[in-house]
Amino acid sequence: MPEVGEIATAKKLGRNGGRKYIWSRCPDCTVERWTVLKPLDTTLSRRCADCVRIVAKRAFKLSPATE
Repeated sequence: MPEVGEIATAKKLGRNGGRKYIWSRCPDCTVERWTVLKPLDTTLSRRCADCVRIVAKRAFKLSPATE
């Protein structure tokens, strides 16, 4: 299993394209997975899709109602 912060190319992972991927951990649920390495993003912890949905739903419920 890769270590958090390890970088691999798409070809090495069996994917198409020439992008680079980084092994990262979700800060909320600690699920580890390969995510696309973005040029200006230096963080190693990005939320997984499930946690993003939970946070967005919570933010929507807490937002003030507009009339």
